[in-house]
Amino acid sequence: MHEISAKKGDFTLFALFRRADGLGKWDLVVSAPWLTGGKLKALSELVELLAKLIGKASLAQLARVETVPVDNSTVKDILHRFPVEDGELRIGNTDLFGLQIEEGIVLRAMRPTRKRPPRNALHPVAAESLSGRG
Repeated sequence: MHEISAKKGDFTLFALFRRADGLGKWDLVVSAPWLTGGKLKALSELVELLAKLIGKASLAQLARVETVPVDNSTVKDILHRFPVEDGELRIGNTDLFGLQIEEGIVLRAMRPTRKRPPRNALHPVAAESLSGRG
């Protein structure tokens, strides 16, 4: 999660859920402002990044990888009920996304904060503004 966030931007939701009918496998459910556009394109981009980081064999251990829009009502509910900025919150026996979840591990459930440059960061100055100085 952290390595992908460093490259692409923060996630709004990053969680593993084990469905009651999931045969013991986990679903990775993510939401992020940068996962916009066509659902297939966003999913493909995420899966490619995951495969590079954890390997294809580890990725195959998941039942599915699901991207969810940040404005989804269940995502909003998770942000309200299970806020986690960077940690691990375990939940059990709950209904999410219309599915019975036996167990869940929420690693992030928080709206991304806008990143501001440090106060002492150098900013480029236009050449024209320098010519007026004497």
